[in-house]
Amino acid sequence: MPPSIHPVDLITALRQRHLTPAIVFLTSRRACDEAMESFDHTNSVLPPARQEAIAKVLEQVIAQYPSIAEHPLIPTVQRIGVAAHHAGHLPSWKIAVEELMRHGCLDAVFATTTLAAGVDFPARTVIITQSSIRKARDFTDLTIGEVQQIAGRAGRRGKDLVGFAIVTPSPYIDLGVLTKGFTGHPEAINSQFVISYPMVLNLLKAHPLDQMQPILAKSFAQFQLNQRAEILERKLDDLHQQMEPYGPRVCTDWITQWHLYDQVRRQRSHRGPVRRHEPPDVSARFHFLTPGRIAGLAKSRGVVLRQYRSKGQKSPMVTLLRQGGAITECPAAIVTEVFDRVLDCTEAPVYPWCTTESLESLLRELEELPARLPVLPILVSKEHEPIPDAIVQTLGDFSCPTCPSRSACQKDHAHASKLRQEQQRNVKAIQALRTSLWHRFQDKIDALQHFGYLSPGARLTEAGEWARLIRIDHSLLITELIRAEAFTGAAPALLAAVMSSIAHDDDRPGAFPRISPGLGSLLGQVRKLAESLSPYEDPPLLRADIAAVTEQWIADPTLTWIGLCKKTTMAEGDIYRLLARTLEFLSQLHTLKDTHPALADCASQAIASLRRGVLEELP
Repeated sequence: MPPSIHPVDLITALRQRHLTPAIVFLTSRRACDEAMESFDHTNSVLPPARQEAIAKVLEQVIAQYPSIAEHPLIPTVQRIGVAAHHAGHLPSWKIAVEELMRHGCLDAVFATTTLAAGVDFPARTVIITQSSIRKARDFTDLTIGEVQQIAGRAGRRGKDLVGFAIVTPSPYIDLGVLTKGFTGHPEAINSQFVISYPMVLNLLKAHPLDQMQPILAKSFAQFQLNQRAEILERKLDDLHQQMEPYGPRVCTDWITQWHLYDQVRRQRSHRGPVRRHEPPDVSARFHFLTPGRIAGLAKSRGVVLRQYRSKGQKSPMVTLLRQGGAITECPAAIVTEVFDRVLDCTEAPVYPWCTTESLESLLRELEELPARLPVLPILVSKEHEPIPDAIVQTLGDFSCPTCPSRSACQKDHAHASKLRQEQQRNVKAIQALRTSLWHRFQDKIDALQHFGYLSPGARLTEAGEWARLIRIDHSLLITELIRAEAFTGAAPALLAAVMSSIAHDDDRPGAFPRISPGLGSLLGQVRKLAESLSPYEDPPLLRADIAAVTEQWIADPTLTWIGLCKKTTMAEGDIYRLLARTLEFLSQLHTLKDTHPALADCASQAIASLRRGVLEELP
């Protein structure tokens, strides 16, 4: 959506107050394009000298990137000195805009927030027109780091004594988000370390298995996990002190003894225990879903107010306070993530299960939580633990009825048991934090041994030696396709099309060319194999319509770049990235020329066919 102030009026005001050059941050690509279209009928035209300066810079860029010579925005940019910059444009056009800005030829650039990070693109002024950003089709508030990245573009070193960050008035702006962004501390950096199959194979190629755990222990990811574990260890020390008054009595472990006695006594009044059947991962998560814990759902998150089991099936349930203030009851099975964050929650025995003051505080803290929180790694036991309800004993087996400590046990058990459970939760969480990275590494080893890439002694097999060279996403699917000879006899266009469908990870709808029967048949085989591998690797989208774009580009050498863009509603920048990623995947197959010469040769032909027109400008 464009800024509340009309783009032409906004740029005019900036020029009059000598606040140019400026970057106007908008919410979407469409908003940037619409802002540019608003200048089509304006009478504001640059002086001839400035138009010549723009033409001279563009001439230099076009000499290096001929693909932008006929770009439709060139006349508008030359006439008004304003441009758009977003991911829907070709990289060569974005380079041209950046060069124009560096030479002082432009008064303003309309851009999405992706420009704020990773590009040396300063300006005298930045205009903030929103406090949220579209991510995965939904709008989320800008983080503190994102606000500061945007504001940090204001002011050119060596040219401006001061930079200006201007917030335009709009009903869609939350000033609280921006104020927090300007004054707060950026969110902590979290490691994005991912243990992949190629990484495991290459590490085991270079080091024996007994050296792997020390190597992982030196990673930044494990360093952060250890920091979180140390916080929990301090909490555990405090819990140990609180447990001292509830030390051994007549029974050394009186808490467990009283719990069993009380449980059996209660069961005597019922027909029999209700057996609980839930997946081990749900049971493991349920243990941590205590009041105050932040839990993640499919598209939201909330604070746990209580945990309980349903009366009928004894299914694990949680009561959640959601963003916006809604309090909902839901099965624990729908919780997708348990975050390593617990808020102070004063419990209450009746709805809403916490005090009014605590509810208001929880809701406020929930709204202020950063967009990204560390996930608590939870180890799932591979063996089913015995269910206490299944214990068959008689009351005569317990000494509790005649024990002199009975009254004290009955009085203290509730609080002592709660402290004991909190101790156990912290112990399990510490264990998970300290060992989860190693467990994930071992899980990958188990899968690689299952598929024959590693021997029982964790040494690379013949298949593992070449599979380690495939260092891209969905590597297991690709190596299994090669072993299944799925690409034997496939034309270069089909091979490249399949690689495109594996590489593409965007599910936005659009209009695309028809797929050929051969591509449809091959993708059917790929989908079947991808589904069978889903326990070991998340399957790709495998969009046939996307694959058809790549197939037609290779199959028809006479097809021009403009002609390809007309066959689909994809932005040309998205088409470029699709084909560039396809080239990356094909280059990985090309490395297998020693073990799979026919496949490597087919990949080489596909690469040669892909690299034409705009793709020739790739380094």
